[in-house]
Amino acid sequence: MHQSRKEQGIQRTSKRLLFADRREALMLAREESGIEAGGELGRASVIPSKAP
Repeated sequence: MHQSRKEQGIQRTSKRLLFADRREALMLAREESGIEAGGELGRASVIPSKAP
């Protein structure tokens, strides 16, 4: 069974929107993990390590 052009257009548009949302979510996740890693490094440099 064939889809109408309107249905095909709607599917293409929804796929583009979903792809953009996924890409944005991945970018935000990378930024958040970078911020967390930076925070860990910052705390490690501020807190002196206990030397034996």
